[in-house]
Amino acid sequence: MHPERKDQLDCLFPNMTDLARNESLANLIRRLALFLVLVLLFEGLLIAIAPRFHSGSVVRIAKDSLLLRVGNDSSYYMAQGDLAWRQHPNAIYETAFFQRGIRFIYPPTSLLLYRAWQAARWLHVPPIVALNAMLLLSLIGTMAVAGEFLLCLLPAQTTIRSTVRERWTVRILVTLLVFVFLPLINAYNLGQVQALLNFLVMATVLLWLRGSRISPAILIGLTCWLKPQMSLFLLWGLLRRQWSFAISLGIALIAGFSLSLAVFGWHNTAEYVHVLSYLSRRGDALATNQSLNGLLHRVMHVGSPVTWIYGYPPYNRTIYLATLFSSAITLLLTLVVPMLRHIARSTTDFLLFAMATTMASPIAWEHHYGVFFLAFLLWMPLASRCWKTFFILLAIYLLMTDTWAPLTPLMFTRWSFLISHVYFGGVILFLWTLLALRPGSQLASDSPPPAEPDLPGSR
Repeated sequence: MHPERKDQLDCLFPNMTDLARNESLANLIRRLALFLVLVLLFEGLLIAIAPRFHSGSVVRIAKDSLLLRVGNDSSYYMAQGDLAWRQHPNAIYETAFFQRGIRFIYPPTSLLLYRAWQAARWLHVPPIVALNAMLLLSLIGTMAVAGEFLLCLLPAQTTIRSTVRERWTVRILVTLLVFVFLPLINAYNLGQVQALLNFLVMATVLLWLRGSRISPAILIGLTCWLKPQMSLFLLWGLLRRQWSFAISLGIALIAGFSLSLAVFGWHNTAEYVHVLSYLSRRGDALATNQSLNGLLHRVMHVGSPVTWIYGYPPYNRTIYLATLFSSAITLLLTLVVPMLRHIARSTTDFLLFAMATTMASPIAWEHHYGVFFLAFLLWMPLASRCWKTFFILLAIYLLMTDTWAPLTPLMFTRWSFLISHVYFGGVILFLWTLLALRPGSQLASDSPPPAEPDLPGSR
């Protein structure tokens, strides 16, 4: 670790570093191990309560993932989009989305990734193998990033006094926690390109923590080629006066837009905006839509929570306005509160905005919450010292880490809101992190801030 970084951490977290000078990683390892055991015990309890719903548990998902049993969620819809592109080059979304009712809701540039998988045939590699290899590498990369992120959060003296074995034990325990964190492992198990996006977004947070500004912008720009709402980071960068980040991201966005125009034409690019407008007005009632929009649809019995065969739910003005208001408030809080509490431009500020872009979306599937795993790790050093923080963190983790299959019979009852447990856990974790940050821990400078984590609540 760089000496300047050690001094900065010591100044930022005096309480934690004083304790760290007298202990190694042993306590953190014990708490991580206990955290993992309690999560597994909870999973066992859910299976015991409703054994016939075991097929939906995160334990089964983790087992299938270890056996490399991967679905075709993204590849199927991209294949349908590619088919529409070949049949009607100037009417991709009119053909696939509006006429055929195919849920191809990716931007046109996503088809370039699909074509890259198909190009694997030139190397005598089946496209499905190329896809699965990319998803597996993304999952492995996610585990590596998460482990490194936690180690980078620790005070300087802790890492200096630790052994190689202790550091690898931390990485292994974090990897096991990834395997039982529903948003991350389910993205891989479904065969979702979100597994790649989870890796890219989590990598940007780690890079920001290490002091990089241009490389996070480039990665965020790449995610926008598959997930346009990440372009909101341009607004964040401008308001935070992170000019190198904002300019680099702006260039990446212009490059993506220019590529879309050059390959797919103006009409397909503009028509995708129509698709986004349609989705924002309709939302989705499916149980896997863990957003306020999905919750309201299910509580008000608008649309089907169990099947997409009927298409998207009809437009409901109350739900639309409530979703719009909630999204605006979420983004506003994330932009304003860190500035008021003097932690703007910090790693936590960056992570909070990544979390906010997920919750602000009217359609946020369970596997979209992958970046929230870093928020758990953000609290873990304090949880290793404080039992109260440990059990609060565990309770939130349990809300987000399983499908909670025993709640399935409540789908059509007045208790259907309980099915939004991932959303509730995400909101609690987001607000807890947002409102418990230490003020005054970020240098007030226009230059790239030093790579410090600004751990929450370390008083």
